[in-house]
Amino acid sequence: MNHYSDPKARAEKNGLNRKIGIIFFLFLSLFLASVSAKGPLRVAILPFQIHSAENLGYLKEGVYDIISSRLTASGEIHAIGKSGIERVLAEMRPQRLTEEVAREAGRRLEADYVVLGSITKIGDFISLDARLIDIEGQKPPSGVFAQTKGLDQLMAKVDEFARDIGGKILGKPTVIGEKGEVRPKTPYIVRPKKSPAIHRQEGVGFQKSQKFPFEIKGLDIADVDGDGKNEIVLMDNHNLWVYEYIDEKLRLLRKLKGRANQNFLALDVADVNGNGTAEIFVTSVIGENLNSFILEYGGNQFKKIRVKNGWYLRVLDLPRGGPTLLGQKMGAEESFSGPIYQFSWKGKTFRRDKKVKLPKKSVLFGLAIADITGDGEEEIMRFDYADHLKVLSANGKDLLHKTSSKYGGSNNFFDRESVPALTPPDNVAKRVYLPGRILALDLDGDGRVEIIVNKNHFATGRLFDRVRLYEKGEVYDLVWDGLMLAENWRTREIPGYIADYQVKDFDNDGEKELVVAMAPQSKALERSKASYILFFELF
Repeated sequence: MNHYSDPKARAEKNGLNRKIGIIFFLFLSLFLASVSAKGPLRVAILPFQIHSAENLGYLKEGVYDIISSRLTASGEIHAIGKSGIERVLAEMRPQRLTEEVAREAGRRLEADYVVLGSITKIGDFISLDARLIDIEGQKPPSGVFAQTKGLDQLMAKVDEFARDIGGKILGKPTVIGEKGEVRPKTPYIVRPKKSPAIHRQEGVGFQKSQKFPFEIKGLDIADVDGDGKNEIVLMDNHNLWVYEYIDEKLRLLRKLKGRANQNFLALDVADVNGNGTAEIFVTSVIGENLNSFILEYGGNQFKKIRVKNGWYLRVLDLPRGGPTLLGQKMGAEESFSGPIYQFSWKGKTFRRDKKVKLPKKSVLFGLAIADITGDGEEEIMRFDYADHLKVLSANGKDLLHKTSSKYGGSNNFFDRESVPALTPPDNVAKRVYLPGRILALDLDGDGRVEIIVNKNHFATGRLFDRVRLYEKGEVYDLVWDGLMLAENWRTREIPGYIADYQVKDFDNDGEKELVVAMAPQSKALERSKASYILFFELF
């Protein structure tokens, strides 16, 4: 008998098929469930820490509601409920919310990301800071930062802040459009305009340039194209602008475009290799990695001189060497690490040469070396952490003088997010400010070296790490009087922020002028989108 015609055999076969079907269905259901579980990313928004003299605890709930609603709007992110977060934090009982606590809370909540943030209010100025922590540790923590003025503007800024967080989670950088829509980030290219004449203002002791449609971050003056006349080189965030002064006008000769992801930090222009044409030295970072470069004119274009990456660059006029290229490294856990080296021209490039004899922990920026006391020995001038100006002996061991007043004051910075040792207790990325210039010159030819230094006044104070709102500034000429640095003269008060300055012959009349790049007073917490140059005659 054919066993397929046996009723018992058919029943057994049908039962087996049903079992196989059930097993397949269960497997498919589990597979689909696992796939769907990997759908929306789970994000835990921890309670924002409040830093303010006022009681702003009520903001925590509003900030959570806005951020969670914006994150979940796309359907790609699920914001974990407040009750679950509060339960886990109650179980953990942390003394404060650190990154380590946030990671553990995220694991218990089965979150993919944790948002750890704070709100800081000083006067009317409000700062929003957040660290976005990947629980699996595949990405380093990244920072999101926003600022506003007045509580009435805060919630609108939180809305934009939340969208930035969502963009970082999903890997889709976005900005808010004028009508609230989200659009991809694109670099904004400023088209050069015709340069009007410099406005001469009688009786005020200076000339003022036209308005530049960008914020000047660096300025220097030298002959960069070999025509025998000095040009003015300006630097914004990622572009260089070369101007000539002719017939009382500043005329744009060349715009050298950098990449949109570059952050230009410092500019020097000098003929260091001695070939008759000044090189352009730019200290730059991409993210938090040094990406400095050198340009030199030749063949009707500016060409890069190849140098190894990983160096801060600065040109100083040394007493026995003239304009000298110096360099310093960035450390794994220090923003400025190791000795400062002199670079020499060898072949077709600059190569690292001997160490410069300086005290340990010296910083390349905010530094000058000159004999200001007239004793035949070189002194070291540098800013300390609080912007007091120090005068040290040649060996760096003896403190000859420390000013009671604060000078300098920079709004030129980059952030370091990936270095735990640099991250302060509130888990906001460390903001590294580069000190400005200190010039050492004998302006009046009397044999005494004078110190030229700026003083910026910040409404929020110089030690507030994330926000520096500039109000006004001056440039000072200081001279050693036998006991200390004493004021010789100063400029009039300049409303706004002094970004950079030089004492060189900008108009090719054979006389040096004090040339100052300034940005108008800041509005709310936005960086300026305009700047000017002031030219002071030195009598």
